[in-house]
Amino acid sequence: MENTNLMEKNRAMHLLLQKAANDVADFEYTAEHLHNMLGAAAYIIDKQGNILAYRDDVKDGTFSYEEVTAGKLNEESVGYIYRYTQSASNIFRDGRYLMIVPITNMGERMGTVVFSRADESFDSEEIMLGEYGAAISAVQLLRMINRKAETEARKKNVVQLALEVLSYSELEAVKYIFGEIEGSEGFLIASKLAEEYKLTRSVIVNALRKLESAGVIDARSLGMKGTYIKVLNDYLYEELEKV
Repeated sequence: MENTNLMEKNRAMHLLLQKAANDVADFEYTAEHLHNMLGAAAYIIDKQGNILAYRDDVKDGTFSYEEVTAGKLNEESVGYIYRYTQSASNIFRDGRYLMIVPITNMGERMGTVVFSRADESFDSEEIMLGEYGAAISAVQLLRMINRKAETEARKKNVVQLALEVLSYSELEAVKYIFGEIEGSEGFLIASKLAEEYKLTRSVIVNALRKLESAGVIDARSLGMKGTYIKVLNDYLYEELEKV
């Protein structure tokens, strides 16, 4: 790889790193650029074996067609790439040269970037770019994980706030309602519940309305059939156990 070309690709990688640090994780964009820079198939895979993004021009190339279409590697493939705890290049397998680069953060394996091509092996400059690409993927994965954690914390907080605004009798009604419903959705006949637990129908209706307005549940009246209830926030049951 010529020095000028390498410098240009290094600059492109630096811009890609800046984008990864500041934007929402776009693994497809990263895979596309890594594919173009190295002239090789590029797969970004998380530690569970999910294919977050890939660019491969060859059907049934690096991984099987079934794995690619499912978006997840099988146990054999996951085991194979996890044999490599450090960057490994020019592994010849099934007629293709592989470069396997672990995605790590503070010593923890977060995933793997796999490059492959059939025509020629990877040179030292390409190996360096591949490792740079794994560092970019690490930044993206961290942002994705942190964003998910923030989302989960917000969901939990929404449920806590929704339960806090309920009156004592409304909270008791909610406990009874979701004690009756199995899973994330079900039907409720308010009059039967009111009679069984000695509640007023208005308490049940008000409790459901408050949870619905908070986006915790979806409740729809079906007339004589009762009310259809679907839990939209899966932290509801967890928080109900605490009160």
